[in-house]
Amino acid sequence: MNWTQFFDQAKAGHIARVYLFTGPENYVKQSALALLREKLLPAGLEALNESPLEGAPAQAIIEACETLPVMGERRLVVARDFAPLMPGKAKDEEEESRRLCQWLPQAPDTCCLVFYLRDAFDARKKLSAFLVRQGAQVNFDSLTDAQLDKWLSEQARLRGGGIRPDAARQLVFLAGRDLSRLGGELDKLCAYAGSAPVTRAMVDKLAVPSLEANVFRMVDSLMEGRAAQAFSLLKSMKQNGETPLGILYMLTRQVRMLTHFSLLRAQGQPLPAIQSALALSPYLLQRLETQAARFSPDRLQALYQACAQAEYRVKSGQARDQAALDQLLLTLAQPPVAH
Repeated sequence: MNWTQFFDQAKAGHIARVYLFTGPENYVKQSALALLREKLLPAGLEALNESPLEGAPAQAIIEACETLPVMGERRLVVARDFAPLMPGKAKDEEEESRRLCQWLPQAPDTCCLVFYLRDAFDARKKLSAFLVRQGAQVNFDSLTDAQLDKWLSEQARLRGGGIRPDAARQLVFLAGRDLSRLGGELDKLCAYAGSAPVTRAMVDKLAVPSLEANVFRMVDSLMEGRAAQAFSLLKSMKQNGETPLGILYMLTRQVRMLTHFSLLRAQGQPLPAIQSALALSPYLLQRLETQAARFSPDRLQALYQACAQAEYRVKSGQARDQAALDQLLLTLAQPPVAH
């Protein structure tokens, strides 16, 4: 099931004995655990009825699940990053998986066991396949654009204010899609706005841009011939702890995305098809369209080759990362060839 189905069922009181929490959206995953605690654990006795386990063997998980709850109906057992579910070979994996596969159908009704994975799980493994067949998997995929808009609106309302749609889109563009970071930025914006809705101007003034957003702005500056502003952004990113190699990687990624967009557009592909092919949000699609319009596909391909060459020179030891990055920025700042 997906996480929205999980929340609907759990809020209605339908809580299974075993779950496998997977997927990249850890903020929502934590919210799901909080809901289970709220529904299952008696107030004041939470610590006595929850068993958080990390690196524990199968036997320890089984024993925790079979321990009776204290003055309550169910115990919550959270096994984080259980190795036999994750990529790579775990110690005693075959025996650990066999033991759990045999025991899980007999798991007592007095427990709720959550296998909580912060990252990906290996669906090919024996225990993974067993849990999937049992319907235990809950996918915590990243929020769609519509879900993000709704989430930001609800969170702003809970903070006593609101947020305008264009401000929400700008905030996602600047801060990224991580809900923990978005929540922190929204705290600051709502405190500044008070009971008034957060505006795009407030977001531009107060939100701290992510590396991806800063690189996007840097490309904007370069393609508009504003090299001084691009180097100012570069200096700011380095002061914030970003490395030249990391910036170079993100710059190459951005130019590659622009090149793909331009080539698909030149082939006559409609914007919805390009959006799907490149997995872009509507807002990012619009920004890419504006950037790509300044260059021919041939020019963008040449710029992408310059990025790839800069990365190669650094990784092969032919140039220092900072020198290669400075030279690349000067190359990208050259006036575009007219269409």
